[in-house]
Amino acid sequence: MGPIVCCVDDSDGSRRALATARELASGLGVELVLLHVAPPTEAPGVSAAAAGQERLREDELRTADELLARLSHEAGLTGQPRRRTAVGRAAETIVAVCEDEGAGLVVLGSRGRRGLAAAVLGSVSATVAATAPCPCVVVPP
Repeated sequence: MGPIVCCVDDSDGSRRALATARELASGLGVELVLLHVAPPTEAPGVSAAAAGQERLREDELRTADELLARLSHEAGLTGQPRRRTAVGRAAETIVAVCEDEGAGLVVLGSRGRRGLAAAVLGSVSATVAATAPCPCVVVPP
């Protein structure tokens, strides 16, 4: 079985997903890979030129890696799980990372949106569950 990819952000739901992924990885004896996908942003005053966009992307990735380090520490993860960061559309990027990693399982939290809110805002967890190349565990809020 390939590694478990756990998608995290700075939410309580994400922390619950991380706890679940930790237990699964430990029980199955597989590697845990933490993934944070930062949305692409355009900062005012940053040049649209390639150099300006690259600096912005580097800053986003550095901030994402700091978040992963903090969440790993908070969760008491030993052996430092492997960390991956990316900038892009969340669902598409998560699926691409699962393919790249040969993931055996992907774990992510749900914000618990239902009905109209889910239809209008979309659902990363639903899209990942429908398109991931591996089984998906969605941890409820």
